[in-house]
Amino acid sequence: MIRARLKLIRQIVFAAILLGLFVCAAEVGVRVYEVSQGTPICSTANPECLVDPTQLTIPSWLTNLELKPHASCQVKCRDSRQTVAITTNSLGFRGAEVAIPKPENSYRILLLGDETTFAPETTEENHFVSQLQQMLQQQTRMSIEVVNASIPGACPLTEYVLFKQKLIALQPDLILLHFDWSDVADDRQLRRRTRSDAQGTPLSCPHASLQNSARKPNPVNQLREHFRLVDWGMTAAGKQWKQQIFQQAASSREIGTNMYAWLRSEHPENDITVTNAFQPISDVARMMQGTGFQLAILTSPKPWQVSARCSNGAGVRVKSGVSPDAYYPNRAPFDALANYVGEWQLPFIDLSEPLLDSNSPESNYLKYAPRWSVAGHEHVAEFVARFLVEKVPGPWNSRYFQRTEGPIGQSPMHDGGVQRARFAELQR
Repeated sequence: MIRARLKLIRQIVFAAILLGLFVCAAEVGVRVYEVSQGTPICSTANPECLVDPTQLTIPSWLTNLELKPHASCQVKCRDSRQTVAITTNSLGFRGAEVAIPKPENSYRILLLGDETTFAPETTEENHFVSQLQQMLQQQTRMSIEVVNASIPGACPLTEYVLFKQKLIALQPDLILLHFDWSDVADDRQLRRRTRSDAQGTPLSCPHASLQNSARKPNPVNQLREHFRLVDWGMTAAGKQWKQQIFQQAASSREIGTNMYAWLRSEHPENDITVTNAFQPISDVARMMQGTGFQLAILTSPKPWQVSARCSNGAGVRVKSGVSPDAYYPNRAPFDALANYVGEWQLPFIDLSEPLLDSNSPESNYLKYAPRWSVAGHEHVAEFVARFLVEKVPGPWNSRYFQRTEGPIGQSPMHDGGVQRARFAELQR
């Protein structure tokens, strides 16, 4: 009996030793593979992230997220089957360098927004920012500059902090703030980490990972840092868990679970989370008095506010937080935002008209990302340019802003060509 037990114990110990050696060999093999390939076998970054496919955003103490300065990457656009080159300047914004101080005889427009207006799947020349700058340049001899300060994952709360703390030094003449309907859920999540002054005005919004860095280290995270197999196993399990969470949230009709469920409300202005998301607009508007810039608010329909077929590529809608056949035709959210903006007597640019007014509005959106297509960017640029020329004071419609004499629209710096012809058609 004793011999049998000792034999069993020896077998168990031998099996444990073999298992330990196997695990050690696997760990060494994974590390050798990572060194030889130059890339980790698993990563916390999500290459299929719809919010930031560039993976250029990093945690920020000021605005939750910010873009790496002087960075570049390649984004594969599944719709066009082409690769889009994305570069950031020294300020961490997409596009060319921005001169500080602002050059004389120039008019600077600053765009604030999130991943919708960042548009990582769209090239610089096809982006509505570039087209808008060209169209407005045709209307004046004054130099027009449109700066895209959009950051994936941003919302008016963080955009206000960014402008107040950093971007005011750019001396913008006009701010275009794009309110995305995902901003309500973003504001609800970020507001709990926002630090404000005695009057409740936001001062900063640190990223959760930075706030947690001062706490006691998590033993699980320490295991993941030291053992690649543990990291790989937990990453694989996490992907499955996240997929189930996405599916449950997308199919839910509860406002606390589904980030877009509130779009069904007939009176969203009575929802505190909605009014909180609108609040930073008034914070930016208050700054107009001392700085002299103008402010205009833009908004646009999400694909699921267009039709049940819009942006219905495999997995796109579920990852965005909506069910595959979701459709929110309710106009109450647009009316609520328009009324709020109207109370501050600000120009309101509703992009529903250029994006929905066609035989196939789905063509204005990408299939594999919940953002505008090339055609959508073109329609948005034309509509915004026409709105600004007709309703917003600027060098394109007021002699007060003209620094040089000469017929409007005959700038020696730009040929114009097709853009001038297209814009002329809009003005008829």
